[in-house]
Amino acid sequence: MSDDNNPIEILPVGYYSNIPPEIHDWGEVISFSPDTYFTPTSLEELTDYLTLLLNKGTGGRTLRFLGGQHSCSEIFEGDIVINTSKLPLAFDVSAGPDGKQNIVTASAWMHCHEFLYRAAQRGLSLTASGGTDAQTMAGLISTNTAGATVHTDVYETLRWVEYLAISPNGKSLVTKRVNRGDADFTAVMCSLGSIGFITEVGFELVPQLFFEGGFRVAQLDDILGDVAKTCDTYDFWRIEWVPTMDWGLLWFANQIEGKGQPVQSWPPNANEKKLEEFFQENEVTAGAFMNDALQGLYSAMKTQFQPTTIDGPMRNVIPVDRFAPLHVAMAEWSFDPADLPQLRQVCQTYFEANKWPNLATEVECTKTDGNLMSPWNWPGLPYIIKFNFQYLTDFLSADQKLEIFTHLKGLWDAIDAAGIPFKAHWGKINFLTPERVKRDYRLDAFMPHVQPFWTNDYIAQRLGLGGVS
Repeated sequence: MSDDNNPIEILPVGYYSNIPPEIHDWGEVISFSPDTYFTPTSLEELTDYLTLLLNKGTGGRTLRFLGGQHSCSEIFEGDIVINTSKLPLAFDVSAGPDGKQNIVTASAWMHCHEFLYRAAQRGLSLTASGGTDAQTMAGLISTNTAGATVHTDVYETLRWVEYLAISPNGKSLVTKRVNRGDADFTAVMCSLGSIGFITEVGFELVPQLFFEGGFRVAQLDDILGDVAKTCDTYDFWRIEWVPTMDWGLLWFANQIEGKGQPVQSWPPNANEKKLEEFFQENEVTAGAFMNDALQGLYSAMKTQFQPTTIDGPMRNVIPVDRFAPLHVAMAEWSFDPADLPQLRQVCQTYFEANKWPNLATEVECTKTDGNLMSPWNWPGLPYIIKFNFQYLTDFLSADQKLEIFTHLKGLWDAIDAAGIPFKAHWGKINFLTPERVKRDYRLDAFMPHVQPFWTNDYIAQRLGLGGVS
C-alpha cells in the first residue's frame, strides 16, 4: 500500500505510466534515473499534479522539466521529472497594432525547429537562432541560448513570457505574464528554471528572412586578428579552431534579398562523417584527446575540404548544427574581446602541456544583454567573444568522460590564474561556486524571484541556497 507522504507515490489517480527511464543529455555526458517520471497530457493535469506536490511536499526531492536535453550539465537533473512532450501544442497568429498578422502566441514546450517551421509556413521568422534548433522555447529562454552574431539576438522579437509560479499562500499556482520592458523581464530571461514553469511565449515576428551561408578553411589570425572587422563582414560567423593547428573551419552567413532556395538546407557534413568513421575504427584508443592518428586526419581534412555554400530561409541556414551525427560535451565561456590574444595563448599553452581536446574549439561573437543571470551580460561591452570547448563523446567510457571534466577544470584554473575574467553558460560544463556567481552575476537582484520548489541541487548550490535534497 502506498504512503500518501511518500513523494515517489504521488501521482494523479489513474495515471497511465510511471516507469522512470534512464535520462541523458544530448552529448551523453550526464545521465540519471529519477524516482518519479510523469508525462502529463494537458496543462490542467500538470497544474493539478504540481498543486498536489505543493500541498503534500516533495520530501526534499527535486523537481525538473525535460526540454530538448541539450544541456551537458546537471541543470536538468531531478528526482521528480516531468516530460512535457505529450502536452498539446498551440501556435496562434493574430494581428498587431499595425494590422500585420505577425503576433505569435505559442506553447513554451514547443521545440525551436517546429516553432521556426510553423512561422515559415506563415511567412514569418525569428531574427536569429542558436547553432542548433533542438531546444524547446522555454529551454532557450531559461538558459539564454545565444546566436553567433553581434547584430541581433534570438529574443529580439520576444514580447512576453507566461509562467506558473507559486501563489503567496504557498498552496496553489498562479499564472504570471511578464512583458518586455517590465522590471521582471530581465529575471525571466535566463531564469534557470528557478522562478516557475514557462507555459507560453509571445513574439512579434518579422517577415521571413533569407541568408546565404557557407563553410571554408581560414587561418585563425585572418578571422580573429581583427574581430570587429570580421563582425562587420558577416552577419553570423563562427570559426572552429582545429586542435594543434593555426587554421580553422569558418562558418558564415549573410542576409540576402529574395527567397533563395526555400527547401535547401546544409548537406551532410563529410568531415563529421570521417570523424565518426575514425572513432568507430579506433574506439579503444581514441579517447577524449588528440593523438597522432587523429591529428593526421585533421591535416588531411584541410587539403581535401571543399568550400560549401547554400542559400535559403533562416531556419535552414542558421541552425547549422541540427544534423550533427556526433555527440559532443561542451563548455561555453564568454570573454571580453580585448582579452582574445592573451586568451588564445593561455589556451594553447595549457593544451600543449595537458593534451588538446579531440574536437575543434568553436569561437564566435555574441551580442551582450542586460539579463540578470546571463553569461552575456557584460556592462559596457556591445558584444563578447565565446569559446565553446568541445569533446567528442561517442565511444568514450565513463572514466574517459570524467577526464573531460578534469581537463576543463584545469583550463578554468589556468584562465583564472592569467587574470582573464570570464562567465560560463549555465547549461554547459562549468565550475561555478556561490562566491563566483555572486561576483559575476546580478544575484542580489535575481534572488527575490527564485522559488526553491523549482530548483534542483545544481541550481540551489550555485545560488547559495545549499542543496534542496
